[in-house]
Amino acid sequence: MVFTQHEILPYSGLPPEIWKEVIVHLSKASRRICLSVSRMFHDFAVRLVFSEVTVHFGAWENHEHEDILHGDELEDERSCRSFGLLNRIIVDPSFASVIRDMEVHAFKLDGVRGAFEICCLVTAIGSLRELSSFLWHGNAPLPTAAVIESLERSCRQLRALSVPLESLDALPFERLSFVRSISISTTWPDEDLITDHSLTTVKCKTVHENLQMLEFPFHSPMNVPVNYLPNLTHLGLVIVSTLDGLGPALLQLPHLRSLSVFSPSQQEDTLFTTLSSLRQELRGLTSLALQCYDSSILPAHHAQMLANFLRDRHLLRRLYCNFEIPPESMSFYLDSVGTLKKLEVFDLRMTSQPFTAEFIAGLLAHLPAGLAAMKLTSKGSLSDASVFSRFWSHFTDFQYLYIRTWAETDIKPDAIIAGAETLRLIGYNGHFYDVEHTSGKPTLCLPWSARKVVFRNARDLGCEGWEWLMRHLTIVP
Repeated sequence: MVFTQHEILPYSGLPPEIWKEVIVHLSKASRRICLSVSRMFHDFAVRLVFSEVTVHFGAWENHEHEDILHGDELEDERSCRSFGLLNRIIVDPSFASVIRDMEVHAFKLDGVRGAFEICCLVTAIGSLRELSSFLWHGNAPLPTAAVIESLERSCRQLRALSVPLESLDALPFERLSFVRSISISTTWPDEDLITDHSLTTVKCKTVHENLQMLEFPFHSPMNVPVNYLPNLTHLGLVIVSTLDGLGPALLQLPHLRSLSVFSPSQQEDTLFTTLSSLRQELRGLTSLALQCYDSSILPAHHAQMLANFLRDRHLLRRLYCNFEIPPESMSFYLDSVGTLKKLEVFDLRMTSQPFTAEFIAGLLAHLPAGLAAMKLTSKGSLSDASVFSRFWSHFTDFQYLYIRTWAETDIKPDAIIAGAETLRLIGYNGHFYDVEHTSGKPTLCLPWSARKVVFRNARDLGCEGWEWLMRHLTIVP
């Protein structure tokens, strides 16, 4: 719901603590209206509207669409607005104090020449005493050592840092000993970048006891500095050249709860053999993501090894696997998934399974009623939207569904959500729609912009678990 200023004013006599709670639950548009209602409303709303800010160096659209009209004007407009934002951070300490999360979108047409932009940003960071996360998208320009040094001096509340793959060699991460999460923001890197930027033990200096989450490129798992990461709970081997040494590395992480592995081509046997050998040692996993580059079809013996590893993991809450499960392996794979009683987030990528009523019924027979989010991908056909109506009666609080049908289909997303009572977001063939419920009926909001799809975060998706499900995934409309 969106309020106007005139609709809000008649109720301004309510106690401040009640209005504070009301504003928290308003839409982004209504929160912005609150900035100009009164001083009290402004003070409440400003902490919500500007808790997360985005700085633009150039315009992403220019990189995505080289033939875009008025590209220079768009870049100038975005940059001018961002310089205004940075200036206000510098001169207004009260404004700077409400900012918790900052993103930088660096897509200048002349990306090599970014000294002025970097200097402005470094100065502004000096005022962000309450900053908790810093995320950098794009490589025009890349973040510099001066950015990291400014974060170290001024942002002692910083807990999460994410930067492009290409910038790793030049950044002194060892200075951020207070950060708990470090990752790369590159979604689907080119294979040449993998070779150029895979870290070795010598080059990797993110070695401090506070680090809990590390998603970095390494030449091999043997290069992960496990001896210096006593409290690591999440390891993301998002880019590796070889999986040699995976088992010994995992054995040295006693507190590991979340594991993501991006398997290099032709090394799947190492991956699944290692998981099989560590079935008992990794009983504490709550999240598991297994990825490959070429959407490999999982052969029967690997599917059986994975199914055996998953069986009776009562702590596992999130499961992502973009290896394609063929029809001949589907039955025993889903049988193992059916033993994951606490599963909340689930991904299933199939070869050619059509979305039929029979398949959906069989799938639901193996999924717990408490599942909240799911992604389904198949080259099979979808010809009847009503097959998904079973979801809304089976699950008790199902809120997010992403469907990718690589086969052509005439089914529209509004037909899929018919009858849903708890659904809040649907993704369908590269598009995202927030779902509102009016008079008990679900309705689609306008589709997300291309920019929002590309730079989606946990706030956009509505849940950190949903962001985990879609992480490192290039969305193709």
